Amino acid sequence: MAKNKPVWGIDLGQCVLKAICLRAAGDKVEAIDYAYIEHSRILSQPGVERAEIVSESMKKFLDKHDLSKATIVVGVPGQHTLARFTKLPPVDKKKIPEIVKYEAQQQIPFDMDEVIWDYQTFENPEAMETEVGIFAMRRELMREHLKFLSDLKLEPAIVQSAPLALYNALRYDGLVGSEPVAILDIGAQNTDLLAVDGNSLWTRNIPIGGNAFTEVLLKTFKLSFNKAENLKRSAGSSKYARQVFQAMRPVFADLVAEIQRSIGFYTSSRRGVKLNKLMAMGNAFRLPGMPKFIQQNLGMEVVRPTTFSRLSASGAPNAPQLMDQLLSFGVAYGLALQGLDLAPITSSLLPPEIAKQVVWQKKTPWFYGAAASLALAACLIWARNISDSQAVAAGQGDGSMSRAIADPKDASRIIENGPAGDLPAKAYAEQILQAGQVLSNVKSQLEGQIQEQNTKAKALADLQSYKPVWPKILKMVHAALPPLDPEIARAFNEGPNAFKALVASDPTKHARENRKQIFIQEFKAEYSADVDATLKEKRNPTGASSSLDMGAMPGAQPTDVPTGPTTVPRPGFVVTLVCQTPYAGGDLQGALNFIQKVFMAKLNQEGQKEKGLYIDSICYLGSPVSLRDAQSRVGSSASVTWGAAKRLTAATPAAAFEEWKDPVTDEQMSKDWQFELAFVVVLGEKPQTPAAGTPPG
Repeated sequence: MAKNKPVWGIDLGQCVLKAICLRAAGDKVEAIDYAYIEHSRILSQPGVERAEIVSESMKKFLDKHDLSKATIVVGVPGQHTLARFTKLPPVDKKKIPEIVKYEAQQQIPFDMDEVIWDYQTFENPEAMETEVGIFAMRRELMREHLKFLSDLKLEPAIVQSAPLALYNALRYDGLVGSEPVAILDIGAQNTDLLAVDGNSLWTRNIPIGGNAFTEVLLKTFKLSFNKAENLKRSAGSSKYARQVFQAMRPVFADLVAEIQRSIGFYTSSRRGVKLNKLMAMGNAFRLPGMPKFIQQNLGMEVVRPTTFSRLSASGAPNAPQLMDQLLSFGVAYGLALQGLDLAPITSSLLPPEIAKQVVWQKKTPWFYGAAASLALAACLIWARNISDSQAVAAGQGDGSMSRAIADPKDASRIIENGPAGDLPAKAYAEQILQAGQVLSNVKSQLEGQIQEQNTKAKALADLQSYKPVWPKILKMVHAALPPLDPEIARAFNEGPNAFKALVASDPTKHARENRKQIFIQEFKAEYSADVDATLKEKRNPTGASSSLDMGAMPGAQPTDVPTGPTTVPRPGFVVTLVCQTPYAGGDLQGALNFIQKVFMAKLNQEGQKEKGLYIDSICYLGSPVSLRDAQSRVGSSASVTWGAAKRLTAATPAAAFEEWKDPVTDEQMSKDWQFELAFVVVLGEKPQTPAAGTPPG
């Protein structure tokens, strides 16, 4: 796109429509116009007619700003887009699109016809590797989001995800460089977390935003949504500030826990990367105490930028107001930069049909000139053909010409009743041939449509056929869980108070580390046409040896159920479980014995009882970890997941280990073990194992 043409970046948020118009100005960009329009009601507020509110805000926007001669770049919310990151093997750059297309089909959990997707490469010259980010959004969500433009006959040139637009703004402005840094943008409904390390980028959307604070105030103080929102915004100056912040504290804690977990996942998958700095973006950081709370709980330096140094706003109308609100324009700023070809990320989720229209509009002036020349040449050729055809017809004694047929109804009538009128033999034959060709084309179109419908019907039938599988899988997993002690089971059924009283009645007998319990915290399953290959990838996604492999640990053995080599791909489901157990008193070998001999062995037995499917290849993904292990590693670079709720790193204060208690009994859970298992559910009957000495075949 031409850098001298103004570009509008439009960020349609839940509370405010923010838009900024930029043009290139040397090594900087200049803001020549902007809009900051608060919606009459928050779009996510219950009972709000979104389309009506957005239409009202757009009318205010267009009444004061002319977009007809500018390029438009629009952002879409991060929670509506899918982002997947994968590293590619060293290959020729020409083969990257083909490899990425295959990866996209594996990573995007929707039919590819239902999504709009694009990708971006992130090259690391020092590591001699290429990382690819695959970004996608469902078409129906895209149509719904772009409706506010299409209703006004406006067409965007680029559509970009909000977190990627924010990254473009911070990278261009020099706020993000080679130093590893986390970026936190707290919006109304969701929070976007970005982790940046050099040219590498990773994003995650957290479903907690400013509205969560409003809703907790609404419930605590029995206020309307608008009054709760106003109380949140004025919390710092309110005489009830202490009560307000006390009410919001659980939301703060949930947000910090999710951030810890996400950052821990990122650092554990990027060896040697430490995130010690967090960049705070979004209006939620205007809440008094928010930066300090996050800094204390994450153990990271929290930095809130004060301005964008490469953006000149002196020429914009009402420039002081723009400068006061400038940091809230981060997404809109990044969108406009991409429209000026000044952004590092160039991917776009613009629907192909709109992209074609934009290209067509650009080429229209040239087309008119070319069309005029072609029309003149065509007229000369057409006139000559008419003259020649008439001469030929006259020479054959036949002055009539065959009429072109396009309508299938006309073709059917001609085949059934013959051509109308008294035609010469040649024209009569031509009419019959044309009619036959038209009907043949219709037949081919119908066959294609039938084939498409058959494919969809088969997919639906396959989906229905898997319905009986899920209850069987859940039944097998549930049956494999160790049975509870009768006293504990009775107390569980009676409720939390009864269970707490039982534990208090005999702390030695009912000590936490003596309870043979397993809690399933996460249950995931995915269909695969080759479950063995999928499971292998899950166990070792990078292809390198893992320090968490059970076979490499002292006193432990690999726990795969022996199956023998498989040469034919087996269809089925790959199931992963994240579990927690208090049993074994903090001893790794005791935990392994309990998990393997009680749970895994029972799971294997249950997996052979059902007809039409069976469980196979039960294995660990990594090693069991405990909070006590994590406590001994504080100060090192180790990071572990504990309780599937907290991510502990070297930056975690030791006091954090004492905060996590059983919500019912108030017991410390520092000796609990967390482990992750995977197994395959193969569709079909299990092949019989041949007796010893039986020859193959």
